[in-house]
Parts: sequence; structure tokens; C-alpha cells
Amino acid sequence: VSVQDCCAFSPVFTRCRPSHQHGQRRAKQRLSAHTSTSTATASATTDAKQPTSKQRWQHPSQPEPDYITNRKHPQFPGAIPIENDDITTCINQIGQTSPANVLLGKPSECKCKHGYSQAFSLDPMPSVTDRLNSGLMKLTCPMLVNSIDVLEDDGFMKEVNSKLVDNENGMWMECFDGAHEAHAAARAKLIFDMKESNKKEVDDKMNVLRSKLGERGASSFLDAGVAGANPLASTVDVKCLHAWFADYLFRASTVETARAKDHPIGEAIAKALKGRGIDITGTETCHEVCSGCSRVSSPCGENNNMSVHVPYPTNKKRKKRPVRQLESQ
Repeated sequence: VSVQDCCAFSPVFTRCRPSHQHGQRRAKQRLSAHTSTSTATASATTDAKQPTSKQRWQHPSQPEPDYITNRKHPQFPGAIPIENDDITTCINQIGQTSPANVLLGKPSECKCKHGYSQAFSLDPMPSVTDRLNSGLMKLTCPMLVNSIDVLEDDGFMKEVNSKLVDNENGMWMECFDGAHEAHAAARAKLIFDMKESNKKEVDDKMNVLRSKLGERGASSFLDAGVAGANPLASTVDVKCLHAWFADYLFRASTVETARAKDHPIGEAIAKALKGRGIDITGTETCHEVCSGCSRVSSPCGENNNMSVHVPYPTNKKRKKRPVRQLESQ
């Protein structure tokens, strides 16, 4: 399986769920192709300047104009390259600088009423850090992250998984399998698709993956789907609603009916949010967080019971979450 073949995917998914044995053979073939091909290409990379770290409730200084010049092009459906302002926005939204170092793209269609990007695509193997990113999507809009936290706490993920099991041969499973395949293809293209023939650089990258993850881990990393999930797992599990909604924002069509058809998982999350009174385009005051003016927005809504805060980092499991400020009473 060549990198070009595995990257020729479409936003509309029609692929059926593969058998476990077929998936294992495909993973071995892909790993072998990466290590033996002599037609792989390479491009020069330069270290970019990093934005100055600030406390999360302060407005970060504007990054230098050349900060994003040498970043890879976002190889993902519906993605366009980020701009300098997006780096500052991301830092304000999540309260961290590290993820901003590896941003590549943003959805081509902005849903935010204030014009801020709500999700970003990430470099799976960035040169600016030793950390690998198995997940290619990050939902950053504080309002959406907080709201989906509540959905997950209330067990909505189980409802989605049940729907997938009940719809094993239908549109939901086509979306599930197709999204995993698209993420694996985009990851392979970002890591191995370069401009000049250089087998040594391909081998070097594979050696880095093996040294960090082992032979089996490297294969699993290259074949990982949405949120870094194993598409060959025996149990169907969306794993993270945040990542799936970010994927949905990237693929969102301007035609509502087409969007629902292409991405029933994301559409189900959007409907669940709407049912709780959440407008995915934002509140009247949520821009205060994205702009860096405050880490908690001013209350708004009919009863002043809605506000937005910078989410807790995922590595802390968001165990200490504030009161459900985004659920309409």
C-alpha cells in the first residue's frame, strides 16, 4: 500500500469495516512500505520560533511573523493552513502553549459567531518537540469543550457507541470506519510525503517511531484513527466526543442535509448540545476567553446562568470540573 494510495480518500465515506486479520495484514504492509520504499520524498525543515509563554489568563504576546512559515501543509479534508493569530487564539482557549507549537490547520468554514477557530489539526511527528501526537484533531473552543465534558459525564458516549453497534452495516459505521481511515491516511502523508527522494530520511523517521514505540507500537501509531484509537479493536468505542466533534467541524458542509449524511456521529453530538440549549456558534460573551481578556467569560443568557471558562487540561482528566455553567436550566 503506497502513501499515495492510502491518502486518496474522500470526505464521504463508503468503506466497510475491515476484518481483524485483513487489518493486521494492511498494517504490516504499510509498515513495510515505509521502511523499504526508495521513492519516498524529503523536505528541509527549520526550527520555528515559539510563542512566549504567559499565564493562561493573560493575553500572550504576538508570535513572530515567520513562526508558521515552515510548517507542513494540513493534509486533511476541509483544512486550511493556520495564521499567526490562530496560535494566540489557541493558547488563550486552552491555557497551554505546547499544543500551539504543533498546530497545522483549521476548519475552512468557521462556525464561531465571533470568528475564532474552534478546532485545529496537529502535526503527528513535529520537529519542535520529541512528543508524538497520535490524535490529529484538537477541539479548542472553551464553550464546546466544557459542554461536551458535560455530555460525556452524562453518558452520551455510551449512547453513540450503542448506535454504532446497532447500525453495524449502516451509515454510522461507514462514518466511523471512514474517519479512522482518513486520519491514518493523513498521518502517513504528513510523516512520509516529502518533496525530494530520500530513503534515508524515511528510514530515520521509522527508526524514531520504533525507538519510541517499538515495532508493534509504530505500526499501531501509523494505523491509529480518530483520537489515536485502534480501528481494529474488538470493541466499538468512539473514545472521545471532543475529537469526533472536531473532526465534524473540519468536514462540515455548507449544506445542512449533506453534513448530517456525511457525519452522523458529529451531527448527533450537535443535536445533543442543541437540546441542552447550547448554540455551537457561541454565546454573546464567550469571545472574552478566546481573545485573552479573561479566563472566565461574563455571565449571559436569559437568567445570566451561562459563562465559559478555560478548560482543565486533559492530562489532569478534568477531575475537578466547575459547576455546569453551560447547561441551560
